Amino acid sequence: MLEVNSIYLYRNRKQVFDNFSLNLNKSEIIQLEGENGVGKTSLLNMISGLISPDKGFIEICKKDITELGKYKKKKFTYIPDKNCLKENFTVNENLKSWMKLSNLGTNYNTYQKALNTFSLNDIQGSLVKNLSQGQKKKVALTKLLFSESKLWLLDEPLNGIDTKTKMTLKKIMIQHLKQNGSILFSSHVKSNMKLTRRIILKKIIKKLNIQLLDKWENFK
Repeated sequence: MLEVNSIYLYRNRKQVFDNFSLNLNKSEIIQLEGENGVGKTSLLNMISGLISPDKGFIEICKKDITELGKYKKKKFTYIPDKNCLKENFTVNENLKSWMKLSNLGTNYNTYQKALNTFSLNDIQGSLVKNLSQGQKKKVALTKLLFSESKLWLLDEPLNGIDTKTKMTLKKIMIQHLKQNGSILFSSHVKSNMKLTRRIILKKIIKKLNIQLLDKWENFK
């Protein structure tokens, strides 16, 4: 499903990843665990194609992510920690825009189920910019209910949500695995989800040759 092969990444003259590899198989879930600043978000951003590794390659379904092009959104669904919502749109408008991008169209029953699943009925007419961070996270996670891709990339999905919402999300994730889906998610705390393979990321502490790094950056 997903292969991260021997990647290197430098940011602000610091090495974030050094020959890092990862394989995620069908019906498997992996948690990226580690303190803030170790590279969890950077890794998800590389897999989603938002940034590029300095060296190494990443494949989804045996195809390099640089070759996915317009089919990228069909291969994976990425929900970043900082919400992926349109701030000046209502909750209603955000959800319906996601539905239109999927093959679900504007099916009323599907839409209503999404509202009920994450208890959004009372705020469906509210502008996203007026919501709390926890409410925004719930709206963003609703995107999973409209996803048709097999690979889910979730950055800190358990952050900022209440216990009830966490239980709802875990049920959705488990159901996705049962349907041959795969999940890579980050969290700075242990999730306690069964069958989860944990990868603990740690900061790389070593001196870098600044002259060589400058040459590397100029070469790219």
